[in-house]
Amino acid sequence: MEVLGLSLPIIESGDDLPSMILKAADQIGGLRDGDIVVVSSKAVAAAEGRIKDLSKIRPSQRAKKIAAKSGQPPEFVELILREADRVLRIHRGVVLTIKDGIICANAGVDLSNAPKGKAILLPRYPQKSAERLRLALISGASVKVGVVISDSIVHPLRLGTVGQAIATAGIEPVIDCRGKLDIYGKPLKITYRATADQLATAAQLVMGEAGERIPVAVVREAEVELTDSPKYSPKIPLHQCLYYGSSR
Repeated sequence: MEVLGLSLPIIESGDDLPSMILKAADQIGGLRDGDIVVVSSKAVAAAEGRIKDLSKIRPSQRAKKIAAKSGQPPEFVELILREADRVLRIHRGVVLTIKDGIICANAGVDLSNAPKGKAILLPRYPQKSAERLRLALISGASVKVGVVISDSIVHPLRLGTVGQAIATAGIEPVIDCRGKLDIYGKPLKITYRATADQLATAAQLVMGEAGERIPVAVVREAEVELTDSPKYSPKIPLHQCLYYGSSR
């Protein structure tokens, strides 16, 4: 398996992201059948115009109270509250939230890799964005590919970020390993492999987090099933979550 980063210009609102990716793919000899194209959520959001000017945000009283606890700008917290489906906890420097069925910091609202004085949000409908991008890449390159839109997360009790798939298109994002035999011949009972998240983390190794300007990575020759009709979703209800579900 190879992970090949693609350098792109700074992406702005209204840019034709699929065309930019296809042009950048010349760096690796073009896209091939079976490639998985992992795209930063920030790149998708920027092209979709999901960037907010903080000076135009009027924080609510709730945002001001949370900002006092978290130490974040009230305008930034207001955007978090607008984007979040649920606020779980407030820590110094971060608000832990649920956004589109994913537990994440600050509802995905970010100041990094956004112009000064502005914040970048997650794509509004990431699943639709992933499917549109996949169809455009297939049409433009005449190859069958899968798409993963990735974002950074932090695991409990771990320092540092890893990649997470917030949307996929054209791949099976989860592999059911139940019933397979381990090295001693015992059948696995509960194991699923989060394939899409593993792809996102592998891609993040070359995409980076700062000024690398590699918002896209192509994962080549990965053992991933390409499909138009995936069997599983990587998302589970909150009550089934090992970390945040009910202890009863």
